[in-house]
Amino acid sequence: MSDALHPAASKSFLLRDVVHYAAQYIPVLDEILRERHLRYRMRTALGYKPNLSQPKTFNEKLGWRILHDRNPLLALTTDKINVRRYVADRVGNDVLVPLLGIWSRAEEIEWDKLPNRFVLKGSHGWNMNLLVHDRTALDTCAAVSQANGWLRCNHYQTAGEWAYRDLVPRLLAEEMLLDADGGIPADLKFYVFHGRARLLRVHTGRHSDHRANSYDERLEPLSLRQSCKPDPNYVLPLEAHDALQLAERIGADFDFARVDLYCVGGQVRFGEITHYDGNACAPFWPASFDRVMGDYWTLPFD
Repeated sequence: MSDALHPAASKSFLLRDVVHYAAQYIPVLDEILRERHLRYRMRTALGYKPNLSQPKTFNEKLGWRILHDRNPLLALTTDKINVRRYVADRVGNDVLVPLLGIWSRAEEIEWDKLPNRFVLKGSHGWNMNLLVHDRTALDTCAAVSQANGWLRCNHYQTAGEWAYRDLVPRLLAEEMLLDADGGIPADLKFYVFHGRARLLRVHTGRHSDHRANSYDERLEPLSLRQSCKPDPNYVLPLEAHDALQLAERIGADFDFARVDLYCVGGQVRFGEITHYDGNACAPFWPASFDRVMGDYWTLPFD
């Protein structure tokens, strides 16, 4: 039997390619295709048909933001270099992880001038992190290739998240934060609505046994899950209350922002601000919490 496509299927693929090509030059068509794709991904991930015209749940409101919110502060604070000044202006420089360098091309990095431990990042996207524990053992050719791959990536094209669309691709290196055991510290993700932290998700073991614990606005444990099981042995650091207050000050200018912080050596350090948590495709267990979170968030048209 021939492996050739059926004529009808060939026409379907051709039409799809033509439509996607035309969308690059017709903004209205691009918006229609992106909304259609977002609705499909959300329905598949969440298990319900999203209402993006009158959103009620947290994920629906994230979907609305992806499609419609063009607040320039979203783009400013999504850039991992520009956000440093934004955060410093609000809570001071002490929360910033020391910066080691900024580059437009990976070939510009002078590896021998970096410390033995550091983290290399892309400033314009997510999942662009290279943890270097021993620079002397680093394959710099592979690192350059990986970093240049980041620079060619535009998350707006892949995820439809507007804040990434016009970011200038750059690389940055920061000092590596370590906890008391010499490992990567827990990631405290505060969900801040209108200047008030309503939820804390603490991620541990991101590069080994990934777990996540949930806490309410009083930092009391919640029976809530997303993709990871909780760690029953985890104990919040003493600085968690200070971190919550910092998160609220950092996120005060937004109707919603996820502010990621670390507690290391008795200090709170800034990680990043995220505006599209889970790309509007992260379900909650119990599912009713999706609406609980949505009720915390008042959109501009509400």
